Amino acid sequence: MRRSDPDAEFFTFHPDRRAHIRKPRGAECEREFRSLGDHLASRRRILLWRVPEGNPAYDPIRRPLLKIPFLAFADETIEDTDEILLPIIHDIMQQARRRMLS
Repeated sequence: MRRSDPDAEFFTFHPDRRAHIRKPRGAECEREFRSLGDHLASRRRILLWRVPEGNPAYDPIRRPLLKIPFLAFADETIEDTDEILLPIIHDIMQQARRRMLS
C-alpha cells in the first residue's frame, strides 16, 4: 500500500490554496536548514508552494509542490494564509534569483 502524502492531501482538501506553512517532520530538509546558519530547531518551518504551470520551477513529474526551508523569528506566529505566505515566497524567490545572477 502506498503512503499518502500529507502535503498533497492539504492541497487536495484546499484546492483554492497556493501556499501552506508547517513544521518539518523529523529530519526533513536537515541539510538545507543547516545551511541557514546557527539557529534553534524550534524556529524551523517548511513553506509549501503549489507551483503554477508555466512557472520555471514547475515540475509535473516530481510534483508541482516546492518545499522551501524557512526560519521564523523566535516568537513569530505566521498565519497560514495565501495572503501572508505568497509575498514571503515571492521575496525568497527574488533573493535567490539575484544571487544566481550576481
